[in-house]
Amino acid sequence: MQTSRFPEIRFTADVIDKTDEGYRLTGRLEVRDKAREHVIDLRTEDLGDSWRISAESEVRQSDYGIKPYSILMGSVQVADDVTVSFTAVHAKDD
Repeated sequence: MQTSRFPEIRFTADVIDKTDEGYRLTGRLEVRDKAREHVIDLRTEDLGDSWRISAESEVRQSDYGIKPYSILMGSVQVADDVTVSFTAVHAKDD
């Protein structure tokens, strides 16, 4: 992925809509200086004294100029579509 040349992956939400399980974020995902429209469904869970926030999103590597990793002349290959997941817990303010 050339992380020294492209050290950041950035998502900027332009629209945030409330859903039954949390929020739907619609915006632009930027990877390797290529930006594309992207939607992320963010789940929120009330844990009492804190919130759990989580999301899973599928990203097609080739959409951002990334050739899926392969070895042994292509006999072992990472799929073009990869799933990125995120979970965080944030304490509620007193």
